[in-house]
Amino acid sequence: MEKITIYKDQLSRMRSMNRYYHDQFLIDVRVLFVLNTIFIFLSLGNSNALYLLPLISLFGSVILSFHAYFLIFSRQYTQFIEERINQEFNEDILIAHELENEYFFPINQKKIVVAVLNKGFTWFSFVTLFITFYGVSTFAWSIYQIVNNEMNINFVYFILLVTLVTLSVGFWWFLSGTGEKRLERIFKKYG
Repeated sequence: MEKITIYKDQLSRMRSMNRYYHDQFLIDVRVLFVLNTIFIFLSLGNSNALYLLPLISLFGSVILSFHAYFLIFSRQYTQFIEERINQEFNEDILIAHELENEYFFPINQKKIVVAVLNKGFTWFSFVTLFITFYGVSTFAWSIYQIVNNEMNINFVYFILLVTLVTLSVGFWWFLSGTGEKRLERIFKKYG
């Protein structure tokens, strides 16, 4: 089998993965928005519905970050393959990775999951931060309501503990760049 065929197959596989996780992300965002809206409305008449809101928000943040995890992987590997193909032909014949870096988000810059907060800021970054703000706001509002209505404080402590663990792992993996550093080691080994 020719090397270019192997590259092409890998590139196709990564593009398929990228599309799948984008599609799944958009489905999940809609489902989470509908669930949050329903339980916010239900909580107006039944305060017990408040207990589900921080769980939905927290689970939503984890599952949406999981999709981003695969998006980052597929973008990184796609870029690696395109650069290898360009090197093989000694010509920039594949530029999708460069377009994605400019238009969506620069894959090799420090980011909050997929939101870049510097000159590389894009609409993609804004949407990421908007969805994050909505989830955090719903989470904070529901916790405030539970505390304000003097409901089960042990539930609040439990949720805050799980949130602390989730944020710590998210910081370690995404903000510190742990995951992408692992990819870089492999790319350097085979690049």
